[in-house]
Amino acid sequence: MNRIAINPDLANVDYTDLLDKILQVLKDQQIFKISEDQKRVLININEVVNEVIKLNPYNPLGNERSVRAATLNFSPNSQASFREKIKEITGYIQHQLTAEIQKHPNIENKDRVAFIKNLLTNIQKFQTSQKPSKLDFSYEFPPSSQLEKQRLTVKKDEEGKQRKLLKAHKVKIYVDKPRDFPSALLTGLNNFIDTNFASNSDREEIAYILENLTENKTSDIYRLQNLVNQETLGKLKKLAQIKYLEFLLENINEKASNDHLKGKIYLEDLIRRLKLLEDYINDTSKADGDYQVSYAGISVNYQTMFSRSDAYDKLPIISIIEGYLGEIEDPNREKIEFTFGLKLKFDGKVQSDGGKNVFQRNLDILDPDNKDHQQKIADEATKFTFVYKVLKIAFLYYFIFASRQDPQAEKYNPKSELDYDPIEKLETVLSVLKGNDEDKKKQILRNLKKGFDKFNIQQKIDTLKKVLEKLIERKTPFASREYPVHISVKHSILENDIDKITDRDTLFKERLRENFKDCLKYIHLGNPTTHTNILVSLPAKITISEIQFLETEDKETFSMEYDIHKSIGVLPVIFLGIENQQCRNFYEKNLKDRNLLVFPHRLETQKLEKQQEFIYKIVYSLLAYLCLHVILEKQTKPFIPLLRIHLKEKTDDNVIIEKFIVDLTKVLSHILNEEYRSNEQGIVITNPSNIKFKIPNILSSLYSVFPKKFTLHNPDHFKFTELDKLAIIVVSSRETDSRWNIKAKQSNLVGEIITLQMEAKSARFQLFKTFSQNFEDHQKMFEYPTVIVDNVDKLYEKGYKHFIYIAKVPYSSTLHITQVEKSEELFFMSQNVIQALRKERHDIKIYPMFFEKYYAVKVETPESRSLYIQDTLELSNLAEDRNKQSVIFFNLFNGLQVAKDVNYHGVMSYATLYNIYDTNILDDRDIFKGLIDNESQLKNEIIQCLTLFHFSRYEKYEKSGKIQLKLDPYQNLIGDESVSQAAIFPHTRSKADFNSLAFLTHIKSILLGKDE
Repeated sequence: MNRIAINPDLANVDYTDLLDKILQVLKDQQIFKISEDQKRVLININEVVNEVIKLNPYNPLGNERSVRAATLNFSPNSQASFREKIKEITGYIQHQLTAEIQKHPNIENKDRVAFIKNLLTNIQKFQTSQKPSKLDFSYEFPPSSQLEKQRLTVKKDEEGKQRKLLKAHKVKIYVDKPRDFPSALLTGLNNFIDTNFASNSDREEIAYILENLTENKTSDIYRLQNLVNQETLGKLKKLAQIKYLEFLLENINEKASNDHLKGKIYLEDLIRRLKLLEDYINDTSKADGDYQVSYAGISVNYQTMFSRSDAYDKLPIISIIEGYLGEIEDPNREKIEFTFGLKLKFDGKVQSDGGKNVFQRNLDILDPDNKDHQQKIADEATKFTFVYKVLKIAFLYYFIFASRQDPQAEKYNPKSELDYDPIEKLETVLSVLKGNDEDKKKQILRNLKKGFDKFNIQQKIDTLKKVLEKLIERKTPFASREYPVHISVKHSILENDIDKITDRDTLFKERLRENFKDCLKYIHLGNPTTHTNILVSLPAKITISEIQFLETEDKETFSMEYDIHKSIGVLPVIFLGIENQQCRNFYEKNLKDRNLLVFPHRLETQKLEKQQEFIYKIVYSLLAYLCLHVILEKQTKPFIPLLRIHLKEKTDDNVIIEKFIVDLTKVLSHILNEEYRSNEQGIVITNPSNIKFKIPNILSSLYSVFPKKFTLHNPDHFKFTELDKLAIIVVSSRETDSRWNIKAKQSNLVGEIITLQMEAKSARFQLFKTFSQNFEDHQKMFEYPTVIVDNVDKLYEKGYKHFIYIAKVPYSSTLHITQVEKSEELFFMSQNVIQALRKERHDIKIYPMFFEKYYAVKVETPESRSLYIQDTLELSNLAEDRNKQSVIFFNLFNGLQVAKDVNYHGVMSYATLYNIYDTNILDDRDIFKGLIDNESQLKNEIIQCLTLFHFSRYEKYEKSGKIQLKLDPYQNLIGDESVSQAAIFPHTRSKADFNSLAFLTHIKSILLGKDE
């Protein structure tokens, strides 16, 4: 049963009026048009959508506000109506397709299922022997005979002659004795009382209040503990950003060149100014109003803004903490350690703005005379976010880049940069931003941009970038550095007025209850000996170190070929703006001889208002899915390639409709892959000279979903002996209905399953299916995910007993000051989920894995472009995980350089959980044998399968057959390019998200009768 329960704490949606108006249009408008030669079906839902927009349907979310997401929490009495109207719309579509077929006298069999079956083209008719030069879906399906992987090591041999290929920097954040924080806090509170209240009667009254605070688990004492527990890691990571710059500063040789001297000074100045900014923001003597500024009617608080962990994200050059490499929690909470990857942001190009670099792009955002600035301010949908960005850049860039020194001046002395005090004139700037004169605010913004241009700040940034790029590629190892720090809570979070304390029955200031995150300013990171106003303190340290990856002679080669069943039928689907002559010309030249479906869509020139845009997206999505559902009914596993013909690049900010079609085809492809096979791709046709070079890659990507078979070239070195069948399950989720500051929410679970069948020297990969399921209770998704359990049952019946189970890292951001069961933080890796998958089947082996990406710098060019390291002891040094709760067991490197200006290369890091599960849930011996034990043949085979899986997902066309592994084979499910992200677009007149994948998943359940 998939009928969704209504949650009274969430916003309601009511699609009744929208569906009524769709039905109204459908009654009078035929969607389908079959070509005279019966090869093509035009499905003109675009006209239907445009007519629905003219009828101005009621907003499904009504006038709801403070909503984060709203998709499936139906208003009372509308759910049953929704179900019936979806069935009615589907019936109209079925009738219209049949009616169009019956109009054609040359179509012998008038049955729509038979007509579509005849429309399918056998896959063999698409196979050619030549490199594709025309985009008509013809493809040679080339084998790859020269695949290679090379093992790396972090261990130097005795002679030390190994080449250093890659290097990476990591930061470990260590907090000592978090379990002692509650008792230390009580000691601090008692000391504060003894020091600040002399009267015995006052002290007795406060002691009584303190006793009540201690006994009440929701009191301010526990609020403070939660604040430190939940928010401190973000502050520590922000501090680590500055410490990494200090780490790099120590390693710059200023005598190497004049640029090195300047670069070192500029880096020293950047660090100095960041510290000044931190001191300014964390000044507890200042009132809230001192930090409150506004622009264009939007008010923000600088103290709150720059207390966040993303405070420096707009800087052109800054440290980035990216890649979660492990977490260790001592069983007795004696210590907690977090390890992350480190990289630098290098003022790179912003692709969505014609390739401008970060600094120049942000100056454009700052400029009130810039057209984009004016448009974003005028648009209510973008105004708040944009103004927040403007005010952030203004403050941050003033603090970091304001200067009176021009590097092009004749007597320029770079050391003079270190004498500039940005705080001297800051109050003048802030006084304007605090005021009500918008013209003066605009002039301040203009002056900031003018000053940055006048003093050639970009030249200083370029010099620093050049020096740092050379520094991170240096072969000489960087010595590790340790930076002690104390996490302290300041006395200023406490009241010292006895009347206020007794009136409110608490020692703590009111803000702790009013705005949790505003109290971050009371948490201090530094040396406690320099402060006398410390309430409680925890010792911590930040360690930054380097790891170097060395090559070995251990290489392995294999080949890959498509393994496609010869009876597969193909039905291509084309999305294009058919009213555009260039689109029509491309379509006529490439596709007119194929059997296919054609979905026209709007052109970008016909701009829609925000309400119309939402209606267009939701109605087009609904009708596109329903039409495909009707067309594909009772067809046997056809392949449905979804091809988009684009006129605009996706980096163009003004593209609305084509970006939506990109997102929609991702969603449709995912849903279709539950029963059929599908993939999506697009081609931009506005530069004809580039088209012939794009076509092979487009087709390679489009057909990458087909089964592949790998053959190992050296079975004496490796062969499969332990595994004959293996399934890979990948899972993710996205909320569908939620409110701000309310725990209750509904979610959509998505995933895919890949099956492997092995013989001694070969492995065959096949997409078993994708899946999607809605949960009216978000938490139940992490207790009993029905769709995953059901698919494990099916696979078990087919003889699959080994399951790789993959999710994004269950990242913890707390210091574990408060006692929380580890299993509560594991989400899809929770004990409940693992137990549900295994049931009582003791012969099932589940290997829980999570992955994360970190970054390495290439020191020398490797011979092989696909590199790996799988020695658990070596990899564990990355996270130094002595407690073995999070064990890194495998890293994969992609050695291909994407472009000359790319400084970093991604590394995919796999880890598993050890000593987490109860033995009756998941035996650690299975995890040890399958993933950790370096002497285990089973581990070698599982690692081989993972490596080949990365190769199987490679999409670029390589005529030579020298393909390399795809670094992230999970991007369709997890991350910024995922189907869950593509499914999101905003409601009208609201910042709330609508989830089209969850919406269509529910509709599918209605059509299949699963919601009864």
